[in-house]
Amino acid sequence: MTMIPFAGIIALFAFTAPTQQPIKNETPPPQPNTSIEQYNNLISWLESFPTAYVLPSLRIAPSDRGGYGAFATESIPKGTKLYSIPREACITSDVVLGDEDCGEIFQELMKKAGPGSFTVALSGYLAKEFLKGKAGLETKYGPYLDTLPWKRGWNGQEHILFWSEEDISLYLKESLCYKESTDLRAEVKIAKRVLNSLVGPPILKARGIEEKPLIPFLPFTKPPPPTSPIPGLGDAVTAAFAIALSRSFSDDFGNEIDLGDDEAERLIPVFDLLNHDNNPSIRHNTLSDGSVEVTAGRDIASGEELYNRYKEEEEVNMPNHRFFSRFGFVPGITDDIQTLFTDKSSIFFAKKAEV
Repeated sequence: MTMIPFAGIIALFAFTAPTQQPIKNETPPPQPNTSIEQYNNLISWLESFPTAYVLPSLRIAPSDRGGYGAFATESIPKGTKLYSIPREACITSDVVLGDEDCGEIFQELMKKAGPGSFTVALSGYLAKEFLKGKAGLETKYGPYLDTLPWKRGWNGQEHILFWSEEDISLYLKESLCYKESTDLRAEVKIAKRVLNSLVGPPILKARGIEEKPLIPFLPFTKPPPPTSPIPGLGDAVTAAFAIALSRSFSDDFGNEIDLGDDEAERLIPVFDLLNHDNNPSIRHNTLSDGSVEVTAGRDIASGEELYNRYKEEEEVNMPNHRFFSRFGFVPGITDDIQTLFTDKSSIFFAKKAEV
């Protein structure tokens, strides 16, 4: 997975038209996990693509590391193909920027806002499609979106974007991840204002509240984009950013639409539910047709969980406190996160030099 830059996001202010109050994001209570039925629907949906493949001896089940993971139901030799996920099943920049509802305006946003703005477009697309599905409209990626963590606590999701301002002040103040976390939250707050206007109209339309021109035969008399917060959109955008940050992979496959200085990103269904380990048991590769092939990196025993590696834990640019800010967990740590902050753990607080 790749780090997503946010430089230039402040330019989003210039892209917004009317000024509005920030969308209030209430911290929801912990929620249950995605159901096995929803995961089965996801696998069935993936296998509906002609070139997709899922090894029959794999199952999705609760993981000791939180949420769900993929497990072997029998021994799997090294080199065995585990998954083949076609590019058309992935959410790529071509999908987001070619979207029928908002593709053109997302492209315009990226031209004006600069690096980091694709993350805003991706998050807006995810939130829009999720809310359209909730309104009863069928969407292409619906079975995939239904398995993603849209609330705090869902599938063990504990991203810093879901925390309340009170908890941020109480637990993170003076910690190594305080500035990065508060900067990220401020940037997402800006993005919410922008996306309320950009993706609001198709959401309202899905809910049967489409704004019509004041003069029926003059389209330009249609009211401007909504400025008041659209119910549910603020929370959906928060979750969409957490999803984009924690689940997106770099996409070096040839994209049809030029992203300028931004890096291409993609979401890869099923593959992205594999939990992290610094010693992964799988390998993955992008083939010439853009599909993602996942193979066993070593012999895997029956009952063993499959692991991917998000980032090397020893990487100088990804210490544990940044790992938490990015992915919402600390690798290898099962202790309560807020307790670690209360106890001033060296994971999050710089040690004072001994005199």
